[in-house]
Amino acid sequence: MSTQLPKWVRRLLVLFIVLVSLLVLAWLFPYYDHVLAMVGRIALPFLLALILSLLLHPLIGLIEEIGAPRTLAILLVFLAFFSLAGYGIYRGYPLFLNQLKLMGEQIPHLTQIYQQWTTELYAQTERFPDGIHEKLDHRFSEFEEWLSTRVMGIFASLRGLLNMVVLFAVVPVMTFYFLKDYNRIGKWLIQLLPESWHDEAIRLTKELNHSLGGYIRGQLLISLFVGVLATVGFWLIDLPYPLILGLVAGITNIIPYFGPLLGAIPALIIALTLSLQSFLFTGLVIVIIQVAEGNLLSPYIMGRSIHIHPLFIILALLAGGELAGIPGLILAVPVLTCLKVIVEEVRAGRLSVDR
Repeated sequence: MSTQLPKWVRRLLVLFIVLVSLLVLAWLFPYYDHVLAMVGRIALPFLLALILSLLLHPLIGLIEEIGAPRTLAILLVFLAFFSLAGYGIYRGYPLFLNQLKLMGEQIPHLTQIYQQWTTELYAQTERFPDGIHEKLDHRFSEFEEWLSTRVMGIFASLRGLLNMVVLFAVVPVMTFYFLKDYNRIGKWLIQLLPESWHDEAIRLTKELNHSLGGYIRGQLLISLFVGVLATVGFWLIDLPYPLILGLVAGITNIIPYFGPLLGAIPALIIALTLSLQSFLFTGLVIVIIQVAEGNLLSPYIMGRSIHIHPLFIILALLAGGELAGIPGLILAVPVLTCLKVIVEEVRAGRLSVDR
């Protein structure tokens, strides 16, 4: 007599075990967060090399189709990509440092303007009933503490990145070997799995490469366009620090929905400290860029995209931001894309979870 549990019971049991494991990991997070930070610093060059590999792989495939050997194709793409990147860094890095220095010199002035605003607002709210006034005062204190924590975190991250410059020097080398031994690495990873899983793993890898690779390539390309357009637009309206503000707009645009808003806030705040006209022009530039991105760049570059309802994307972003802050916001949609592909494979019967 068979004692095997029904399929739906086994799946519910697997889901329950996964949820309990996630809860236990979240509860124990304070005890191993420093270990994860160390692992993250070590894994970051691998992640960057993997992203560059996904970005450059289609170009290498096109050159291979012409008849060039893969190694030659990689060298040609490397020469073009890193020459352009190196020239951009060579020309842009001094400007970036100069604008960063000027911004640092203006921080006391910006702080003074902010204090004037808060003092005026505090004086206006004194007429409110005591309970409302105290709540507003408490909210302002919480916001200032939150903003201070985030700013200090950003500067700490920048210092950490500068300390890893030597480590990042290996990224081009790792990217070269990822591209050169693309098939060999894939076959080696497949061989680590039981033989009965090989066909499913190969099919799942192809689907993930198509969905996730396309999303990453498209999002990076769109963010590059947004960063360049924002820099040029801010420069044309004579907004201070256009390179820094454009870089912020491009990087934050990687985050769906919330990213454009996060990238617009620094530019609008700086414009507001200058004049109302500068604020309106800055807002107009941001609106034009977002309209162009939403109606021209995204449909053309992303194509049919990842077919995930916006509510699920927003939920994933909220969860990612709560669990891991800015890195969580950036990784939320790629993780959701992977989960979507896995669920689709399971529902289609091409991937079995009952083993």
